[in-house]
Amino acid sequence: MRLLQVSLRGSLLFSLMMILVSIPVSFFTIRALLNEEVDESIAAQADQFIQHIQSFEYLDDLETDLKVLDKLSSNIHITPSIGVVHTNYRTLNLYDSVDHENKPFRRFETGVIIKGKPYKLIVRMSLLETNDLVKAIGLVQLAVSVILVLGLLFWNRFLSRRLWKPFYKTLEQLKAYELDKNETVMTEESNITEFNDLNKTVSHLAARNHEVFTQQKEFIENASHELQTPIAIFQSKLDTLMQSPNMTQLEADTIMELESTAQRMAKLNKNLLLLSRIDNEQFLSKEEIELSELIQNQVRILTPFAGPAGIRISTRLEKLTIITNRTLLEVLMTNLLHNAIRHSPRDSDITLELEGSKLHVANTGQGKALDLDKITRRFKKESEDHNSTGLGLAIVRKICDNSHYELSYDFKDAKHVFTVDFQA
Repeated sequence: MRLLQVSLRGSLLFSLMMILVSIPVSFFTIRALLNEEVDESIAAQADQFIQHIQSFEYLDDLETDLKVLDKLSSNIHITPSIGVVHTNYRTLNLYDSVDHENKPFRRFETGVIIKGKPYKLIVRMSLLETNDLVKAIGLVQLAVSVILVLGLLFWNRFLSRRLWKPFYKTLEQLKAYELDKNETVMTEESNITEFNDLNKTVSHLAARNHEVFTQQKEFIENASHELQTPIAIFQSKLDTLMQSPNMTQLEADTIMELESTAQRMAKLNKNLLLLSRIDNEQFLSKEEIELSELIQNQVRILTPFAGPAGIRISTRLEKLTIITNRTLLEVLMTNLLHNAIRHSPRDSDITLELEGSKLHVANTGQGKALDLDKITRRFKKESEDHNSTGLGLAIVRKICDNSHYELSYDFKDAKHVFTVDFQA
């Protein structure tokens, strides 16, 4: 197919070059042929004139008649010559006494002997009509060439679109293809073997990748479900051990570390299960929610977590009503606030501003900008907080993608600002 496209383009370029070259070549060729015709006509007139003069050589006053003829005729001149006159043809611009303007003429010059005396004979013919004819032919050829070029361009474009239509259709589907959606790449049969092979390969890869992705989701969901019971038993046994009356300080510290680890495992398992449920689109129910009220409620719930570190949370909220799943929206707000609290230094401020359809969550933290794509990957952490699972912002990104919100990030005035546009 690539060779076909190159061949089409090469043929088009070659045709265009041939057309461009043919215009001046044909112009000069036609002009030369017309000049040759004019030269033959002038030569014929000269021969007739010479024969006519020579038939009157017996007249005594022939020389006087020739002088009179030279003055009266505008296209034939005969004058005595000195030396040898060589026969030649020449194109000149001469003044036309009739039209009072310069015009192109073709002139024939030759020598002739009359009554034993040498004369120079000049016969000329106007090229005005010939030039007009050449110009007309040139304009017609130029118009035909332009039409031909435009036709070739249109035909090449039409043919290319028709030939490449299956390819671009498959390409558009690949651009819109989302692995986490239950979609297939629909291809159509083509009369081009290469495109049919490409479509079969693309369909196979898409189906295979979707199958692998589905298996991974099922594995994560099943593993999370199966881990819930062992983690619960583990935490229950730790609670029992913590109530033992004969526990030493070392044993108590060890159990506390295990309890912290167990809580982190439970939180990690819960987040993985949540991501799996979002992937499986299990949050389909939607309702009308006043966003400012939900944000105020989430702030009241999480303020106690920020208080011990002296972190202050302030809000500037406008009214905004959206239709969405309440559970996912609460998880989105909780994770954004938890992330801001966890990465804010002591005695700092967190600002939540709801303006129009955009929610801005700003907090101080690292003194450098972050990479949004990097920090929203699963298990990617920018801090050394061991209690962080590395899934908070990944869940935020997943909810935004699933709910068609736009998540963005900016670093300005030494603050990290996460923005969610609910009506992107």
